[in-house]
Amino acid sequence: MDQEIINLLLTNASEGGNTFNWSYVFRHSVNLAILLGVLVYFLKDSVRNFLVERKGSISSEIDHAQNTIKEAKSKYEEYAEKLKGIEAEINNIKESIVKQGQAEKEEILKQASIASENIKKEAQETIKFETERAKQEIQSEVVTLALSIAEKIIKENLTDSDRQKFIQDFTNNVGDEKWHQSQH
Repeated sequence: MDQEIINLLLTNASEGGNTFNWSYVFRHSVNLAILLGVLVYFLKDSVRNFLVERKGSISSEIDHAQNTIKEAKSKYEEYAEKLKGIEAEINNIKESIVKQGQAEKEEILKQASIASENIKKEAQETIKFETERAKQEIQSEVVTLALSIAEKIIKENLTDSDRQKFIQDFTNNVGDEKWHQSQH
């Protein structure tokens, strides 16, 4: 494509002939130089103002970017300090939780020890009570058994005269008891 543009320019400069037309190039070059001179003369203030404004806007954007960077750095430092504070607070909370857990553990162990002692005491009291009750039951059974054996022995060995004597003694004792009760 570049080759085609060069061929077109050479064809126009030679004006249909095979020789290069320097006068054509010179006329157009002069026209171009005059045009550029007129443009520079009339537009130099506008171009200068544009460039100054552009320089100012670029400078303003650079200042704004530097301020943004400074703000970002200060925010970063602020958040880094807050993060350090949060880490310290987290560690304090962890320590507090561990201490509280230890205290609760000790309290639970203390309560468990007290409960264990109470259970032991209750068990010992229950054992004592049950032992006493068992002794009383055994004694009661022994007494009942002894009475039944004694009754059996007495029935076997008791004669009619002995029975009469027991009845006589019993009635006398009952009569004496009633007389004593009436006196009081």
